[in-house]
Amino acid sequence: MHASAKKSIAFKKMSLQLITKLCLLGIATLPLTPLAMAQETTITTTLSTIDNILINPDIGITEHHSFNIKNDPWWNQPTHPETSVVYFRWYWEELEPQKGQYNFKLIDDTINQAAALGKTTVFRFMTMAGVDEVYYNNSPNAGKKILGIPCWLKQKIDPNTIGETCADDNSYTVDYKNPIFKKNLNRFLKAMGERYNNNPNILRLDVGLVGTWGEWNLASHKGYDRPTLGYHGYTDADLLPFPKMMKEAFPNKTLVMYLGSNDENILSHSTQRNYGWRADCIGDWELGWNHMEHGYPSTFEHAQGLGNNHNSYPDPQFLQRWKEAPVDFEICYTVDEWAAKKDIYTVEKVKQTFDTALDMHTSLLNLKSGNIPEIYQPLLDDFLKKVGYRFELNTVEVTSDFKAGSPFLISSSWKNTGVAPSYNNYPVVWRLRDRNDKIITYFETHNDIRHWLPADNKEDISPQYTQKNSFTLPDNITDDHYYLDVALVKPNTQQAAIKLGVEGVRKDKWHQVKSIYLMNNY
Repeated sequence: MHASAKKSIAFKKMSLQLITKLCLLGIATLPLTPLAMAQETTITTTLSTIDNILINPDIGITEHHSFNIKNDPWWNQPTHPETSVVYFRWYWEELEPQKGQYNFKLIDDTINQAAALGKTTVFRFMTMAGVDEVYYNNSPNAGKKILGIPCWLKQKIDPNTIGETCADDNSYTVDYKNPIFKKNLNRFLKAMGERYNNNPNILRLDVGLVGTWGEWNLASHKGYDRPTLGYHGYTDADLLPFPKMMKEAFPNKTLVMYLGSNDENILSHSTQRNYGWRADCIGDWELGWNHMEHGYPSTFEHAQGLGNNHNSYPDPQFLQRWKEAPVDFEICYTVDEWAAKKDIYTVEKVKQTFDTALDMHTSLLNLKSGNIPEIYQPLLDDFLKKVGYRFELNTVEVTSDFKAGSPFLISSSWKNTGVAPSYNNYPVVWRLRDRNDKIITYFETHNDIRHWLPADNKEDISPQYTQKNSFTLPDNITDDHYYLDVALVKPNTQQAAIKLGVEGVRKDKWHQVKSIYLMNNY
């Protein structure tokens, strides 16, 4: 064979070898095959979704005056779901027993204990309990009737409280119009805000300053037939200062307004100002009047200005406010109590309860830290796969010539297949990891996942969100196999925060997306 022909064949063989030097592959489903590319190339990977329950920040079932009820060694409910959020309520008298002397330790210990478990806290300040209700055994005030407001304040505003002590009697109904009450409450809230407004471990706060249990009614004290504030003489002007006090004390925190009733307009006034909303007694299907068939529908209509009672602050977009502020629910009884009334709380009715919560785009549901009877467990499992957000990474396109110092472009398509957005941003971060799991580099983005909304209706297909990011491969990266991982991280860190609804999750919550083989010498 002629020497020039041999040289040509050898050159072609070498070229063929070079073309196979670099390859991008999907998640550990194909062997690592080296390919080298002479020019910029785009490789696409499609990821497989999973159907697992994902325990993620800010969403799901909340603890109720507990921290880890599923696994608590002293008092546990093994059937209760895993949680990422704890929920606590305190009466004002617990937090300011003497004027100007604050029991910060009670709140600090709660927040810190939750944070040590990787959980955030939601809490409520209350000013009135039900008549004859007493503190539980784990309280320093165990056995005493709950005053709600501090004794020192009761002495100032209750003409029947005389002397230096308060009687063990909580039948007093707080006058929420009283200027002394309002002035002192505002001062108390400012003190709380100065300490907690910027605490990152507080997820949000209920605006629960008014009424029995902070529920914006006078139940127990005024009976149960019609204990609404509006019916008992309170006007919008009387009540609007309370959510305003909370906003002024906690300007950097998400606030959630109680659902209220058709006799007040505070809810719709608040939702137009970026407050979220919450409602108790979801799942109440009791015979006669109940929340599911009567209370909720009429209150929702009133909030939109469609009810029979005049609303001075109608919010026509009330049912769309979930796109910017959260919706939370709490059950009235326990799930065990549902199971004890199987003729009312049938599987079909309980499914309707969970579906209603999803239709309202709920992020948090409080089940009172109770047992979950086996009959309802499949319904709850299905609910947990949809409540709040659920992010899926569908496709990833990487464009590069895969050499040190070269551009590295990532286009990724995402979906939120849950029912609510994430109201906190967990930015997208990519990283390159070598075969020994050493991190070579991070590629940080400025993506804001708070805008990744789910479908308006849970049965509809979720919209896609495409993120395009431009990076540069490190100048000193050497020839070897690498892995491209992705995570939604805690802000200002490289700590993965959210588990995605796709395969490839690692122990550190990062997701392996592609394997890469770099060859810089060609």
